[in-house]
Amino acid sequence: MAADAVVRNLDCQARKITTFEEIAQVGTTAANGDGEIGELIAKVFEKGWENDLITIFDRKALYNELNFVKGMKLEWGLKSPYFFTHKNKKECVLDGALVLIYDTKISNSNVIRQASLPCMMQGQSLLVVAEDVENEVLGDIATDFTCTTEKVCIIKAAGLAEDRKAIMEDLAILTGGQVLTGGSGMNSTYFVPLKLGSCKRVIATMDNVVIIGGSGELVDIQERCEQLRSTIKLSTSDKLKDRLAKLSGGYAVLKVCGHGKAEVREKKLKITNALHAVQAAKEEGIVPGSGVALLYASKELDKLQTTNSDQKIGVQIVQNALKMAAYLIASNAGVDGSVIDKLLEQDSSDLGYNPARGNYVDMFKCGDVDPLKHVPSEFAKATSMISLKNAI
Repeated sequence: MAADAVVRNLDCQARKITTFEEIAQVGTTAANGDGEIGELIAKVFEKGWENDLITIFDRKALYNELNFVKGMKLEWGLKSPYFFTHKNKKECVLDGALVLIYDTKISNSNVIRQASLPCMMQGQSLLVVAEDVENEVLGDIATDFTCTTEKVCIIKAAGLAEDRKAIMEDLAILTGGQVLTGGSGMNSTYFVPLKLGSCKRVIATMDNVVIIGGSGELVDIQERCEQLRSTIKLSTSDKLKDRLAKLSGGYAVLKVCGHGKAEVREKKLKITNALHAVQAAKEEGIVPGSGVALLYASKELDKLQTTNSDQKIGVQIVQNALKMAAYLIASNAGVDGSVIDKLLEQDSSDLGYNPARGNYVDMFKCGDVDPLKHVPSEFAKATSMISLKNAI
């Protein structure tokens, strides 16, 4: 009874967040007042990325860095520097490329030569992604394409067999092609061009490759993404999240710096907390922080009609518990609890006490807020545990 009334009141206090400043406020509060992290998180969500499309890495530098990667980026590099198109940058760039995906080792040059025929007819380049390629084949293909205007890029797919195959299937869906195996449509006399995928641009280095503008069907890509999201809910594997980010067409990369492992670990924890807080705030809104939302919710219990003394005592216990957070924060700041009592005497639920400034402030304007999703859930857990204990 009391718990339901409190949750309803918290819902009434909540506000949706939409602006960059509001998102930054939530992120800053969740990151223990780190404004830099708050702004980084706001930039991420300003781009519309979801939590599962954000990757956090360590960085050996003086400053944190945020990058937005478009397209599917794979940590699979060029098989050989023979295929550099920009030798000064040590990268291979293809525009308008067909994509051959081969899940075994290519030991016959004819496999790539057959795939190159449609490229030559259409004036397109060729991206080859394979488990591995024999050195002899590399030499043959490099020689073949030396005399043509079309370019070729051969990528070695690294990683464990199961993970590699899954990513290849994702790539096939993204580019509208198929994953070929030895003998599947590939022989010395016949090749099915429809099994090739295509993309608008490829940027490859010795360490990674980015495929941009895949021509796969949007419906197929969305279906694959939904499958991954469903699997992610049942798993704690970061590899699945990474695959979803790649397949979704882009992701944010947060590179965290620090003077030591301990500092980097602490910053990553702050960023993770801020990401979850902002995501929760975007879903259900925000309420005044520092225990103020619970303080005002306690007033709602004055309206409850109790039928016996036990219920009345129970409501009083809940009221005292709801007020305690605000009182403790004031007490820890060396402020008398009477400043909190004054808040209960006024009607606005936006007003709160800021111990750092020593005055009353609008909690939303000063950025002292909490995600609504976190507040009632913790309260509900506490009341549920008490109910179970009393039942026993």
